[in-house]
Amino acid sequence: MTSMVSNKTVSETLTALRTLFNRYEIEEWEPIRSETDLSYAVRYRTAGQWIMIGSYSQSTRAKNLRQCYQVIQYHLLWASRGVTGISQGVTFIHGGLVKVGPDTGNESLEVAYATIGVDSIAGLEEIGALYRTKMKFNHPDGINDPEEKRQKEERCKRLNEAWGLVQKARGSK
Repeated sequence: MTSMVSNKTVSETLTALRTLFNRYEIEEWEPIRSETDLSYAVRYRTAGQWIMIGSYSQSTRAKNLRQCYQVIQYHLLWASRGVTGISQGVTFIHGGLVKVGPDTGNESLEVAYATIGVDSIAGLEEIGALYRTKMKFNHPDGINDPEEKRQKEERCKRLNEAWGLVQKARGSK
């Protein structure tokens, strides 16, 4: 059976996701790459809640990320037309957060920029300012709900890893 997913690279899909989320004025989002298999997930915040779309059935990471993009694209389009709850129960969507790996390949650097929410051409000062803003927003101190606190701790950890990778790639660390 031939895949219905295009052969876009991870970088191309991350750029497309950034454009898509900008179009729908969604600032909080992050790609989450599995360390153990080829799966990818994208988590984004809309209407006060986090939505996670993941794919693990494609033959490459790039195709899994592209699958996420396609589902998100339709999900946002449907939501903008007043349709809700469509993505519940779709088999290639799965829960759980997966840690972004610390390796320094180009894919990881693109994921780091996306996690912080900036384009790779942004200046280090701009990236740092956005990183600090997101860290303040996601800091788990003062959160009483254990699940919300765990999610914020994981988010801060991924933001810290992303910031460290960007600094290392830019030669400032």
